[in-house]
Amino acid sequence: MSEPTDATTATRQFISDMTAAGAPAHLVGQQILFDVDAVDGPLRGQKVPTGVSVSEVQSWPMVPPHWIHLPASISFTQTNADTIDCPPGWMRHSREFSLTSMATPPARAWLQHVRGVLSIAIAQAA
Repeated sequence: MSEPTDATTATRQFISDMTAAGAPAHLVGQQILFDVDAVDGPLRGQKVPTGVSVSEVQSWPMVPPHWIHLPASISFTQTNADTIDCPPGWMRHSREFSLTSMATPPARAWLQHVRGVLSIAIAQAA
């Protein structure tokens, strides 16, 4: 999918990096959305729709996003969450993350972080 020409260089770079890391990303309004394969926890084996705000990637890759946007059906025992900058039916969860090593490309490190967060999600009642 081609990205709008009015997207910033940082936005296009985040989308490109995430796509290269195996999580094809696309711009929807002020959101960058991508699916993450959950590798542990109650969501294991599922592709989980995930996103970040465009405003949070404007210093990418030096500063990674702080908030992880997820469908509101995904919850955590402890979280600081709100709906700012989220699509309808989504919430964003505050999760501190910093790039401490350049041995792993930034987008791969971000995906590992998101997978770790998804591993502690609360199982939803059937």
